[in-house]
Amino acid sequence: MLKKWFIGLIACAALFAVRAFAADKADFNQGMDVKGIVATLPLKLEMPGSPTGPSDTFQAVPGGKAHAKGLIRKDLPAAYWQQFQYRGVRIPNALDLRAKLTQVENQGSCGSCWAFSLTATHRDGHALSGKDPGRLSQEWLVDNSTEAAGCRGGYFDSANDFVEPGGQPLWSACPYKQGHGKCPAKMDLAAHITGWHMFGEKGQGPSVEEIEAYITATGSPVSIGVAAAAGRWESYSSGIYNACASGELDHMINIVGWDNEGAAFDANGNLPPGKGIWILRNSWGASWGGKGYMRSKMTDSKGKRCNAVAEEAAYFDF
Repeated sequence: MLKKWFIGLIACAALFAVRAFAADKADFNQGMDVKGIVATLPLKLEMPGSPTGPSDTFQAVPGGKAHAKGLIRKDLPAAYWQQFQYRGVRIPNALDLRAKLTQVENQGSCGSCWAFSLTATHRDGHALSGKDPGRLSQEWLVDNSTEAAGCRGGYFDSANDFVEPGGQPLWSACPYKQGHGKCPAKMDLAAHITGWHMFGEKGQGPSVEEIEAYITATGSPVSIGVAAAAGRWESYSSGIYNACASGELDHMINIVGWDNEGAAFDANGNLPPGKGIWILRNSWGASWGGKGYMRSKMTDSKGKRCNAVAEEAAYFDF
């Protein structure tokens, strides 16, 4: 009797799990590859000689792959924010920089997305203007930036305030070793920038029009923050990512293009709710997503940013 009762209990639990999975799976659109019941499992990465902390937390999703993130949000002074002046810039309905960009990089198991996002913007901003300095060193930033916590994470100022006075050394002089490179602070520098700013105004995310105008005018990608864990980006493989979650910024990547789907900007410089697609470049290697890239809906049907994409973003004066 007890055995029959136990078997019946297992059967009910299995049926509940299947129904829960079916309901959960319905929330995902094309571009997702989820196998098994989705589960969030916080894991801590312990690296010899490296501190551990919140940004070392992985998001484990069955059918996906765990990747390091690394954005640690800061309360920067209001002076960092400066709207990009784009009057007169004719923004195309669609733009895709992927064919013109340098290779997709892989941050590995170090929470150095901040260094990769900003280094990619530095190099490609110069390269697309005809002044490619060559592959730049993320390791130098991870090892030396006093505004970051190495593999534990960083923010927009972590690389930019460090690079702005002089530049950034080449990768060949200081290869990436996931925080174990021990690069000297004083090296020959390249890829100079004259300044950097946060888009929009403090407390208000930048408009779609402002970001697109900057990329159109300069040909440079934009560094942005995203909520990758909340958005369950681990399992993205291809297509347009339609899942729109809310969450804290925890990862930094690049905007490298868009498709406004024929929609016009409103008075605030944004598209109608549910319209528009961002083309994003990640730093999880070319085996993730569409060869290292993602196409993501900009907003949900209520106009809320999907996965906090571009809730905060930075641009550079070259």
